[in-house]
Amino acid sequence: MITTKPVLTGQDFATDTRGVESLRQTIKSSPKAAAHAVAQQFESMLMQQLVKSMRDASPHYDELQSSATDLYRGMYDQQMSLMLAKKGGVGLAGAIERQLEVMQNPALLKTVQRHKSLQQGELAPVTGGSAAANSAASTANGGFVDNVLAAAKTVAPTLGVAPQLLLAHAALETGWGRKPIRDAAGGDSHNLFGIKAGKDWQGKTVDVTTTEYVDGVAQKRVETFRAYDSYTDALADYAGLLKRRFADAVGKGEDALGFARALQAKGYATDPQYVDKFASVARRISRQLAGSTSS
Repeated sequence: MITTKPVLTGQDFATDTRGVESLRQTIKSSPKAAAHAVAQQFESMLMQQLVKSMRDASPHYDELQSSATDLYRGMYDQQMSLMLAKKGGVGLAGAIERQLEVMQNPALLKTVQRHKSLQQGELAPVTGGSAAANSAASTANGGFVDNVLAAAKTVAPTLGVAPQLLLAHAALETGWGRKPIRDAAGGDSHNLFGIKAGKDWQGKTVDVTTTEYVDGVAQKRVETFRAYDSYTDALADYAGLLKRRFADAVGKGEDALGFARALQAKGYATDPQYVDKFASVARRISRQLAGSTSS
C-alpha cells in the first residue's frame, strides 16, 4: 500500500514571513476564512505560551544545554503549536472565531442573545426571529397563563390588584411553569411563589434540595415548601402572605412597577433588575389577555 505525506505550504510553517501578507489578502477576499485563520494563529500563540511555561517549570539536567539548543527547541515548540492548532487545537479557536465574527458583524450578537432567551424559556420578541420559535414560546407561555388565570381572577380582588400582576409574579417564580416545585413522586405542589413551610404551617409540605449561599459559599440543603391542592389554594395563601408581610403591595391596581418595588423593598427579590423584569412580564401577559379577549 502506497502512502503519501501531506504537502506543507509556506503558511504551515511558524516562521513563514509571507504569512502576514497572505492573511491580509484573505481578509479582503473572505472575511470568514480570515477569522478562522486568525483564530488558529491566536490559539497557536496561547499554546506556545503554555508549552514554554511547562518547559521553564521543568528542571534541566542536560549537560549539552545551550542557547542553540534552546533556540531549536523553541522553534520546534512553535511549529508543534501551529500544527496542533490547525488540526483542531484545544477548542479555543472556535470561541475566538465566533468573537471575531461578532466584532465584524455586531448584528450576530442579537441573534445569539435571542437564541439564548428562547432556550431559557423567555417569551420571544414581538418582532424578529423565527416565526416557529416565536409561536412555540407564545403557546407555552399562554398555556401557563390559561392554567392560572381563573385562580388569579378569584384572588386578585381581595388584594386590590390586577390579575396580570399575580400572573407575572408566578411566571417569574416558576419560569412560566417550567420549573414547578414537585414532590418525590413528581406531583405538582401548586406552589407558584416558592413559599417555604415555617413552623406555623399546618398544611401539606414538599421537601426539595436547593442551593443556598452562606458567606458566599454554595451549599446544598433540603428545604421544606408548602404544598396545595390547587392553584386557587396557593394564591389564597399567597394573598394572606402579602397582607401580612408585603402590605405596601396591596391596592396597587395595574401598577406593575409599584407592585414589584413593594415586593423587592421587603426582600421578596434581590435581583437589581427585578422591577424591570416584572413590569416587562406583566405587559406581555396584559397583551396576551387583551388578545384573547378581542378574539
